[in-house]
Amino acid sequence: MTGMPSAQRPPRPPRADARRNAARVLTAARQAVAVHGFDVSYHEIARLAGVGVGTVYRRFPERAQLLEAVLLDVLGELADSAEQALGEDDSWPAFTRFFTGLALRTGENAGLSDSLDDRGGPQVAAARRTLLDLVRRLTERAQRDGVLRADLSWRDIPFLARAAAAGACVLDLPADRLQTERCVTVVLDGMRAPASTPLPDRL
Repeated sequence: MTGMPSAQRPPRPPRADARRNAARVLTAARQAVAVHGFDVSYHEIARLAGVGVGTVYRRFPERAQLLEAVLLDVLGELADSAEQALGEDDSWPAFTRFFTGLALRTGENAGLSDSLDDRGGPQVAAARRTLLDLVRRLTERAQRDGVLRADLSWRDIPFLARAAAAGACVLDLPADRLQTERCVTVVLDGMRAPASTPLPDRL
């Protein structure tokens, strides 16, 4: 009995070492993008992953594929965090944990803010829409519960998270995680109901 023709055989699943290498390359890509942005060299990613640069090129033959993989990973992580927050009973602690995580990721990652912008292919656009819908649901739930100021729009949330993110340096003052947490605390105080100063209306 002859075997199945090679053209009809299902593709073999990746070997365990290949899967491990792929995971290490993606993790290293995120770390490298955090420091250098999306123009990071493949050699730097390979160094962080502990693999040869050829392994990185096999995983991401085109830089656009690197961009898409990192953005999908970041957006998926944020969406998971938002889903978890929606599953919690107390809407204010849930909202603050999600918002704090969003701001911290933005502050610690030079390339993360790009994940909220118009970059990437259809999969990234779909992941971005999913995350924004979760942000809307979190915002509206907190407002229904009377803990988030009513004049906020869910569209304000990504901008406020980016504003609270301390970044790397301002006026030659170095920032760190604690600085972002301090800024987040101030911003959250301004977001909590009741509002002391009305927000400007859009014309």
